[in-house]
Amino acid sequence: MRGGRQRRGDRAREPGGVTTRFEEREGVGRIVIDRPDDRINALDPALVQSFGEAIRAARASGVKALIVTSAKKDNFVAGADLDFVRLATDPAPVIEALRAMQRVLDDLATLPATTVAAINGAALGGGCELALACDWRVAADSPAMRIGQPEVQLGLIPAAGGTQRLPRLVGVASALEMILASRRLTARRALRAGLVDEVVHPAALERAATDVARRRPKRKAQGGKTPAERAMTWLAPARRIAIDRARTKAIVESRGLYPAPLKAIEAIEVGLRDGMAAGLETEARLFAELATSDTAHQLIDLLLTTLRQRREAFDDLPAPRPVRLLGIVGAGFMGSGIAQAGAVAGMHVRLRDIDAPAVARGLKTATDLTADAARKGVFDRREAQRIVGRLSGAPDLSGFARADLVIEAVFEEIGLKRRVVSELEAVLRDDAVIASNTSALPIAEVARGARRPGRVVGMHFFSPVHRMPLLEVVAPANGDPAAVATAVAAGEAMGKTVIVVHDAPGFYTTRTLATMMGEAALLLEEGVRIDEVDEAMERFGWPVGPFRLMDEVGLVVGKHVADTVSAGRIGPTPRAVPLLVQAGLQGKRGGAGFYKYEGKKRTPNARVYELLGVSARPPHGDVVERLTLAFVNEAARCLDEGVLRSPAEGDLGAVLGLGFPPYLGGPFRYADANGEALRNSLRRLANALGERFTPADCLRDGRRFYQ
Repeated sequence: MRGGRQRRGDRAREPGGVTTRFEEREGVGRIVIDRPDDRINALDPALVQSFGEAIRAARASGVKALIVTSAKKDNFVAGADLDFVRLATDPAPVIEALRAMQRVLDDLATLPATTVAAINGAALGGGCELALACDWRVAADSPAMRIGQPEVQLGLIPAAGGTQRLPRLVGVASALEMILASRRLTARRALRAGLVDEVVHPAALERAATDVARRRPKRKAQGGKTPAERAMTWLAPARRIAIDRARTKAIVESRGLYPAPLKAIEAIEVGLRDGMAAGLETEARLFAELATSDTAHQLIDLLLTTLRQRREAFDDLPAPRPVRLLGIVGAGFMGSGIAQAGAVAGMHVRLRDIDAPAVARGLKTATDLTADAARKGVFDRREAQRIVGRLSGAPDLSGFARADLVIEAVFEEIGLKRRVVSELEAVLRDDAVIASNTSALPIAEVARGARRPGRVVGMHFFSPVHRMPLLEVVAPANGDPAAVATAVAAGEAMGKTVIVVHDAPGFYTTRTLATMMGEAALLLEEGVRIDEVDEAMERFGWPVGPFRLMDEVGLVVGKHVADTVSAGRIGPTPRAVPLLVQAGLQGKRGGAGFYKYEGKKRTPNARVYELLGVSARPPHGDVVERLTLAFVNEAARCLDEGVLRSPAEGDLGAVLGLGFPPYLGGPFRYADANGEALRNSLRRLANALGERFTPADCLRDGRRFYQ
C-alpha cells in the first residue's frame, strides 16, 4: 500500500495476551512484537504463532522492505519462556515447539523483502535467533541493549537456528566462542563482532532501520568478516581445527558435568558439514534432550530464583534511602573494587586510606578495572570517563560529611574496625549508614561502643568484586531496617544479587565454607593427601578445592576466620591451619602453604604432613560425600537458627558466592533431590565420626525446601 495509507487489520491477538501486528506505510512493512500483559517479550508458542501470522501478512502484502521491532521500551525479545522449558519431561513436545519456531524463522528468512531487525533492548536466546533470521540488524546504543545466545549457561543450546545462522554470519570460530561462553554483547561490541550492522541513537532506531530496509538488498551470510574467518567456516580442514580446539576446551572446562557445550559444538558441526536442514534437526533434537535433564532444570531454577531475589531481597524491609555519595575506607583490592562498582552504578565515590600513595593505588586499581571493561565493550569510552570522574580520594575523611553510605574494607581485626566506626560517626550525618565488609566478624561486635549501633550493618562482598555476583547483607538483631534496606538497594544498584542474613559469627557463607574446609583439614589429619581432596572436589564441580582456596585466601586470614567461626563449631577443632601459620607458612602469596609455588608450578607441600605427623592412607569414607554433607548440614543449621531467611537465599549464597556446583542447584535443592538417602548418609557418618554429622532439625524432619 502506498501514499501514507496505513494497514492495521493484520493483527494477531492470542488468548494469552500476545499481540503481534503487521503494518505497512509508504511501501515499508513493520512487524511489531508485543506481549501487552508482560514487561518483556518472552517467546512461547502463542507468541511464535502470532509472529508467524504477521510474517504471512507481510508476504501477502508484497512489501519490498520490512522491519521487525518491539513495542517494549527497552526489550526486543528476551528469549524463551523458561517456565515452558523447566517443566519439560518429554522431549517430543519440546521438539514440536522448536520445529514450529524454526519454520516461522525460516519463513522470515525467505521473505522476498529486505528484512531488518530494529533491536532496542535485550535480544537474547530466541530473540537473537529472530534477529539472525533477518537480513540486517540495527541496534540502539542503549544500556539495555544486549544480544547473544546465553543458553549454554542454562544447560541448553540455541535451537531456533542459532547454532546454524550465527556461524554463517560471524564465522565458526567467533560463533563457537559466543555460544560456549554465553556472551551477552553490547551494541558496539556486537558491531565489532559483525553480529549487528549499525549502531544508532535510540531515538533514531526506527528511522535508521527503515533506511537500511529501503536501500540495502537481501544478502546471504558470508561466514565471517575477513577472508580468514570465511575460510575457517567453509573449508572442512580449517573448520575441523576450530571445532576440535573448541571441543577440547569444553571437555576440560565442563569436567563432564555439563553436557550443553559439547551438544552445541555437535549442532554447529553437523550444520556446516551437512547443511542447514540437518543442523536445524540436530539442534532441536539435542535441545530436547537437554531440556528434559536434571542439569538444565537446576540451572534454570537457579536463574529464576536469582531473578525473583531482586524483588524478594526487600521482603519485610522499608523503603531504602538514596545513595548519592558512597564512602569507602580502605583502598586495597577489595575497597577499590567496591569503589569501582559504586561508580559504575552512578554513585559519587570517596576513597580513604592511611596515606596518599595508598589512596592513589586504590584509585588506579578502580580506573584500571574500568578501562579493562571498556576494552571488552562493557562501556564505551565516554561512559568509562564518566565513571572514573565519579571517583575521588584522600588520606583523611574530608568529603565524607555528605556521604549517605560508607563501607569499611579494612583488615579483618575487630579493634581496627571499631576505630573506623568511631571516626566515621564523628563526621557523618545521623542518618548515614555504616557498613562493614567483614567476612566473619559479628556486626554487633563491630558496632560495640558506637553512638548509633543500629545504623551499622554488614555488606560482605566477594573477591574479585567486579566478577563475583553476590552480596551478603548482614542485618544485626537491633539494626535499623532502613539501614539494611539501603545496603540492599546499593548492592542491587551495583548489579549484585543480594541475600539478607541475620547476624552471627561467619554469617552464612563464611560459616558453611569454613565448616567444609574444617572437614577437609580433618581428612588431612587422617592422612588423606592434599591433592586427592582438592582433585575430588574439583571433579565434583567446585571451581577449586579447599586447600587451594585456603592458600589463595592466605593462611593468616584463614586462621583468623576459623577462630571467629569456631565459637559455635560442633566436633573437633582442626589443627592444620594453626600449625602451618605457626611454622611461618602463609599460602600462595608467601610461596608455600598446603602447596609449594614455584613460578606457575604448584605441588603438594610435603612439609605439611611432617608438621601434622601423618602419613598418607585411604580416607574414612568418600571425600566428596564427607565435605558435601558437612556443607549441606551446616547450611541447614543456618536455616534452623534463623541466620538464613529462606532456602532460596541459601542456595544463591552457596552457588553465586562460594562456587557450590551450579548443576546441583545449591545445598537445599541438593537436599531435596537426595531426600532420605542424604539423611541416612548423615546418620551413618554421625555414627562413625561424631555428632557434627547429626542431621540438622529441618533435614531430620524430612522437610522439603521447594515445592
